[in-house]
Amino acid sequence: MEKLIILKGNEVIKEFPLTLQKVSIGRDPESDLPLNDPAISRNHCQLLKIFNNYFIEDLKSTNGTLHNSRAISKHILKHDDTIQVGAYTLRYQNPEAQAAAIEEDDMDKTVIIKTPVKPSPTAVAAGKPLRKIAPKTAMVRFFKGPKQGKSDRIERSLYTIGRPGGQVAAIARRPQGFYLLHIGGDDYPKINNKAVDSTAGVQLHEGDVVEVGENLMEISF
Repeated sequence: MEKLIILKGNEVIKEFPLTLQKVSIGRDPESDLPLNDPAISRNHCQLLKIFNNYFIEDLKSTNGTLHNSRAISKHILKHDDTIQVGAYTLRYQNPEAQAAAIEEDDMDKTVIIKTPVKPSPTAVAAGKPLRKIAPKTAMVRFFKGPKQGKSDRIERSLYTIGRPGGQVAAIARRPQGFYLLHIGGDDYPKINNKAVDSTAGVQLHEGDVVEVGENLMEISF
């Protein structure tokens, strides 16, 4: 089972089982994982579970969040990774996550180049289904928001949209294609001007127009 081992110095304080999709961490007593340290912000950081992986995200804390001793804004977690917040060290435990991350990295590094082959007239006449190949990269073109007029190429496994504390979503690349995920905010993102419950992920298609808070963009593959 996934869990965090909470340490202060070299002393293990407790173990925290990870059963929620989102885990708030901070000095606020109402946090899912409250940590009493003046160096820790009230809403310091959070864990987000996207598909089978947890991500650590800093919430613009005063003193920052360290992942394996490096300051981060958002990062995927692997088995035995450490998260440093104030005087506390949180050690992430999940051997399955390490295997999943390795598999994802392999998918990113593997590129198969083949000469396109047209389906034979016999196959078309017979009505045989053609295998659909999932896209490996995507492009988002912004119409509104801070990146208006710009385009971003999505090649890695996760692309975030929005700002912590407001409406936040992500475009996740999976073997089956690209999916829109609702991460934070009171309102769901919109696809083609329709709000969709994308908490578990909604697959995106060529030409979809996505709206996340002040951001409006079109996706293509």
